[in-house]
Amino acid sequence: MNKEFEKLLKKEAEILDQISSKQIEMRKAVKEKNWNNLMALITDVNVLSDSFKTLDASRDKIQASIQRDELSSYKNSLSDLRTKLLKCKAENKAFASYVNISRSFVQQVVEKALPQSRNKNYSRNGNIVQPQPQSVVVNQLF
Repeated sequence: MNKEFEKLLKKEAEILDQISSKQIEMRKAVKEKNWNNLMALITDVNVLSDSFKTLDASRDKIQASIQRDELSSYKNSLSDLRTKLLKCKAENKAFASYVNISRSFVQQVVEKALPQSRNKNYSRNGNIVQPQPQSVVVNQLF
């Protein structure tokens, strides 16, 4: 039981290290505006996160059956694991904050560039008609 618990702790630490390295690559992809790579990295992080959740559930079950005095021998490993997890969570929060700020900025730009009427429109018969967005044509010069 203890060897299995030790293996789970090591495997979880490895997965968190992989997630952390993927997060660094994600930051680099955003800076370089490499969106295809970013999407692939997000998929990789999601897969790693799912495998971590599975391992963590197994670790919780085993940890519940281990005596407290035996568990103290894993104190350093558990502390290291918690530190890595907090680091990954902080990076996720920073990335989510960046995405939300960017989304808000783009939404404001689009709203100012293409103002839509917010009032209700009525047809000749008096029925409410949903306002349709204006057509936009973008010319790209290469």
